[in-house]
This record gives sequence, structure tokens and C-alpha cells, in this order.
Amino acid sequence: MQQNLEHTIQSFVKEQKLFPPKTPLLIACSGGPDSMAAVEILFSLGYPLGIAHCNFKLRGENANGDQDFVEAYAKERKIPFFTISFNTEIFAFKNRLSIQAAARELRYTWLEEVRKSNGFHFIVTAHHKDDVVETVLLNAANKTGIKGLKGIPVKNEKIVRPLFPLSKTDILEYLSINDIKYREDESNASTKYTRNFIRQEVIPVLEKVNDKAVDHIFDLSQKANEAEILLQERIIQIKRKIVLQKHETIEVKFGYVLNHAAGKTILYEILKDYGFNSDQALTIFYSLESQSGIEFLSATHRIIKDRKSLFVNPLASNKVYVQQYEKIPNQILFNTYKIKIDQVPIHKCVLKQSANYAFFDIDKIEFPLTIRYWKPGDYFYPFGMTKQNSDKIGKKKLSKYFKDEKFSVNQKENLPVLFSGEKMIWLVGHRIDDRFKVTDETTTVLKLKIVKD
Repeated sequence: MQQNLEHTIQSFVKEQKLFPPKTPLLIACSGGPDSMAAVEILFSLGYPLGIAHCNFKLRGENANGDQDFVEAYAKERKIPFFTISFNTEIFAFKNRLSIQAAARELRYTWLEEVRKSNGFHFIVTAHHKDDVVETVLLNAANKTGIKGLKGIPVKNEKIVRPLFPLSKTDILEYLSINDIKYREDESNASTKYTRNFIRQEVIPVLEKVNDKAVDHIFDLSQKANEAEILLQERIIQIKRKIVLQKHETIEVKFGYVLNHAAGKTILYEILKDYGFNSDQALTIFYSLESQSGIEFLSATHRIIKDRKSLFVNPLASNKVYVQQYEKIPNQILFNTYKIKIDQVPIHKCVLKQSANYAFFDIDKIEFPLTIRYWKPGDYFYPFGMTKQNSDKIGKKKLSKYFKDEKFSVNQKENLPVLFSGEKMIWLVGHRIDDRFKVTDETTTVLKLKIVKD
């Protein structure tokens, strides 16, 4: 078992070109079965090793016990040992991260520091076949493309994962036969973590369908990896045909995209570089045959659709283009605008006639509340502007309103618009929508006041 397993790993390392023989390797070792197996296998194969252990201070004395165990093992094997303790919960809170994400960021940052300062060529993590399969299933359940089906990469810059050919069963059998001690993290038994649930509940069901399910899903991940390589090569060729760059502006000629059977995928692969996700790319694809002038925003870029091209420009680094709220905030801060918000009983509310104030019937408000700049096609029912020879308020496009009211280009570009759900309720600092006005039936008023613009 030992020689066969070590031969399997050695062949895999050579096949994947992970690292040459005798390469100095830093192994991330928690003391658990996977990382202990990684150390033992690579030690037996003659690689110069270092062992790095992170104590995340999340499991009390058990965490300290893990650290002592790994340190004693390294000393016995005469392997250089590196360790660090983190205040993971504090780091997670300060950086608004989950505990798992915080631990991952702290771990990899420190491992790279140790690697560079101590002459190790690569960092080894002990991810194996089952980890890849769990990741593929997790990605598929949360919506993914080909990239997500790849699971975990076997190599990511200086991080390598030579245990991919091994299942968890292989690892535990290896440790048992060779009487190698390890520590078990009790949190691995809890199904409150999604990955643990997949491991303990989902995969066993799949193995009832086919006892080779784990092997087959792992094979799928490797094929997806190769398919992703081919896809990216083809996307590079397509970009040369239809993507032009003029200074900061990217022009995407979309005729080819519209006529291609895989047009949705092509468009996403082009636009993802500018911060657009797959859902946004799909929306943009379905808009390609609609009117010109439609605008789309990502966190970093803005797209304007023309007759035959999409024009992509970076957003100003200090300018916000859209904000949403799922409940009524106390204030809105939108670039140079600061808007104070109050909820006032009707009997206590004074409806001031001022451009800096807006008053709405709160019962008519829907969510999300969205503040953004105007887009072609936006319209509203301007309060106080009745149709000619009628008492009714007429629907009016913002573009027509701007023209009639003689707005300058600069005003139009920098004037926010507030929406309730899909409906515009306020051209900020100018006019509200008649549909949301305060009436005799109003009980509570949503009062907005511009305190800075």
C-alpha cells in the first residue's frame, strides 16, 4: 500500500509538472489526517520539507493541542517547523469576512511569507480527490459555469496539491497501515457547514446511485479544466476580431455574438473582465436587438449600447453610480448628495414647498429603493404637471422633461434619480412622481431632505 500510493503521487507530480525532484516544499499542516499523510508521503519520497502550522484560536485547548502535536512531530522528524497564532474572529469582524474566509486569507498570506523568506519553492496543501468533488457539487448547487466545474486547481501560482489522485479512504488506510498518528477536528462532524453536509449527506446518496460517483465527478472536473483551457484560447481569437480599444473605451462589436450559437457564453467571457457577472451578461445579450442608449453598470465599468456595438468605460474611481436599499435608511449618501430621511406621522408633518424637500406616502413605497443616474427610457408622472385641457397627470420621459426644462448636459449627467421598486419617485432636487404624493388618506409621510449637494 505504501509503495503503491507513493508511486501514484510521484507519477501524478511528474505528469502534472508540479515540481521537480528534490524541490524544497513548505507543507501546510493542521495535524489532521490529510496534511499528515502529505508530510509522510513527500518525506518518504525524499523532498526537503518545512512544516507550517496555523493556530486560528477558534477551538480553545483543542487548537493548542493541534499545534503541540504538529510541533512534536516535526521535531521528531527533524523537519523545520514554523507556526503562528491568529485572532481570527477579530480579523473577520474588522474585514467583514466569514470566519472561513478570514482564516483562508490569513493562512495563505502567512504561508507565502514563510515560503519566500525560507527558500521554499512551493506551498503544499493536502486537498485530495474528495475535496475536489465536494467543491464541484457546491459550485454546481450555487450556479456555475465550466470554471466552477473545475473544482480546486491542482496548481495555483506557488500553491500545489499533489494528493489529488487520493480519496479520503485511501488516506485513512495509508495512515492506519503505517501507524501514523493524526488529530481530528471535531467541527468536521457538524453538518451545519455546507461542505460537511455535502460530504456526509449528499455524496453517500450519489454513491448509492453509482459506487464510482466520486471518481466520475473528479474525472469531470479534470475534463472541465481542459475544456476551460480550450475555451479561453478560442475567446482570445474572438476578441481579436470583435473587441477594439481606444484609450479607456472598449468597443465590442456584437453582430458576431448575436449570430453565434454560443453567443451568451462569448459575451460573458468578454464582459467578465469588466466586472459583469453571468446574470448581467445574459441581460445585456437579450438587449442587443433593442433600442440604442441602454446603460448597464458593474462595480467598475459602465456599458452603453449603440446600434452595432457595446461601449465599455471604467467608472470614475471615486464616483458611485447606483445604490440600493432593502429597507428605509436614515440617510442616503450618493457622491456629493447627502439626503436625510425621516418617517413622520401625517399630523406632525409640515409639507414645505422647497426643492430640497420631498414628501411621499410611505404605504406606497416598494423595495428596493434605488438611487442612480438617469437612463434613456426612464419616465415618471411629474407632480403638478397636468395634461393640456385635463386634470390628469401625464406620463413623461425624463429625456423630454430635461429638454422642456432646458437642463444642461452637465445637469443631466450628475442629477440623481430615486426609484421605488421599478418606479421613479423623485428627480432629486426637482420634482416628485404624482403616484407617490401625500394625500388625505396618508397616515405616515416619508420625508426626504437634501442637506448637501
